[in-house]
Amino acid sequence: MTAALRLAENGFEVELFEAAPQPGGRTRSFIDKKSGELCDNGPHLLNGAYQATEKLLDDCQAADHVTWQASLKLPLWEKQRQFFSLNPSVRLPFPLALLLSVQAMPGHSWCSALAMLRLHRAINSNGCANYSVASLLNHYNIPDALVRDMIEPICLGAMNESIQTADTSTFARVLAESFASRKSARLGWFNAPLQQALITPLVNTAERLGVIIHTRHSVQSVQARKNGVTVDDEAFEAAVIALPAYASNRLLGQDLACETRAITNVHLWYRQHAGLPEPFIGGIGTLGQWFFDVSAQMGQINPSVRHLCAVISAVEVEKNNTDSHQLVDQINRELAALCGVDNAPIHTRIVCEKRATVLVRACPRRAAIRNIVNASESPVPGELPATIEFAVQRGEKAAQSVKKLFT
Repeated sequence: MTAALRLAENGFEVELFEAAPQPGGRTRSFIDKKSGELCDNGPHLLNGAYQATEKLLDDCQAADHVTWQASLKLPLWEKQRQFFSLNPSVRLPFPLALLLSVQAMPGHSWCSALAMLRLHRAINSNGCANYSVASLLNHYNIPDALVRDMIEPICLGAMNESIQTADTSTFARVLAESFASRKSARLGWFNAPLQQALITPLVNTAERLGVIIHTRHSVQSVQARKNGVTVDDEAFEAAVIALPAYASNRLLGQDLACETRAITNVHLWYRQHAGLPEPFIGGIGTLGQWFFDVSAQMGQINPSVRHLCAVISAVEVEKNNTDSHQLVDQINRELAALCGVDNAPIHTRIVCEKRATVLVRACPRRAAIRNIVNASESPVPGELPATIEFAVQRGEKAAQSVKKLFT
């Protein structure tokens, strides 16, 4: 979508092929038949490093579809410590405020703040090369408390894998961009389902620029030819492939490794429920890693039916009733502890994206094919992981690559 829009802005005639009934890939929304609500597969948190996404939304007159914190507040909950947060003061220079906030969290001290400085120096001096995230933390003697409360949740949330296997250079970039300044160190969320907040504005802008969108069209063949490409035997001057790597590998007949991880989202609807004390909360020592008050994020005030959701990274749920019931029961107990309200949900839904994330891995460089720009989701070390921001960045880069073919 980003590539199509940017190319159309520059006078290119663009056709977009989408296999699904509507554009948007995995950012599509669906109607939950029982609640009647337009839902996303799972909630999304944005941070200030989402600069390309912010600009794209602004260009589509949709910037107000994201609610941003005025300043960073990361709410957390753990059974022993209950609620606490990373909440740097706005009255102090941001680096000092961040360190003070870290050392003030229950279970922490200046040891945690000094560890943050060590980690910052290691990242800025490229001292993280050739380490896994876990071994980097061990090498620089990062306290277990800081790893548990900040490093592991950020790693799982941003990269969808544990510190044991996560790529260090990408994680270093996530930390560097997320805490670069007071503006970047803030969190935001879409205040409408993605279909309304993101996809519809993109589609409307693209179509206004002349982009032709074909839905329900699963491309079977992309072939280079002398003066361009053929897409399912239709001639074009160039093609951009924007798929997960495993799908583009299959389309191009390439046999390249592609490791993925699942994300499981547990949606629960409650009647007459007060909701979470914050729009989102990170869970420490809980099965649910992030808990979202979807109703609050959508701006609903005291709804009669409240929608809450728990996100579990790197976990795939088998489709059988026993596992599903156990998962819902566990998440419901955790929400009861967080909210202080032990209600039974009136409706639940589990959405498991089995291939939600293509993991950051060093892999052989894909062979270039004339007039075919491969913008597939295949992050390499040092690139941002598979997020909306990374998708937008790939689209921007793909549009530039196509323009270079004709200049």
